[in-house]
Amino acid sequence: MIAGVAAAALVNSAMAKIAINPETRQFVDESGRSVIFHGVNVVYKVDPYIPSEMDFNAELSLNEEDIENLHKWGMNFVRLGVMWEAVERVRGEYDHTYLSKIDELITKLGEKGIYTLVDAH
Repeated sequence: MIAGVAAAALVNSAMAKIAINPETRQFVDESGRSVIFHGVNVVYKVDPYIPSEMDFNAELSLNEEDIENLHKWGMNFVRLGVMWEAVERVRGEYDHTYLSKIDELITKLGEKGIYTLVDAH
C-alpha cells in the first residue's frame, strides 16, 4: 500500500510532491516534512465501476458537491478503486471511456488539493 500511495497521481503542479523517507518510512513533502493523509475510500464494485457524478447519494456519488465537502472537511486523500472488469471488459480491448472518466475524477480531486491512490482491483 505504501508504494501505491507514493505513486499516486499528482494532477496539479501546485500540489506538493510526496516521497517516502526510507529511514523513517514516513511520507514527506519536498521540504522533508512528514505528511499525514486524511481521507476516504471510494470503491464501487458493480457496473459501471465508478461513483455517480449525478445527485448526492451517501453511498454512490462522488460529484462536485462531494469533492467540495471533502475539501471543506480537511480531507486530502482518496483511495479510488479502479476495477479491472471495467478497464478490460473484453480480453485485449481497453475501455478508454472508463479510463477517461477515472482521469477526470482524479483531476477534479487534484484541483481541490486531494491526492488519489489508484487501487487496482
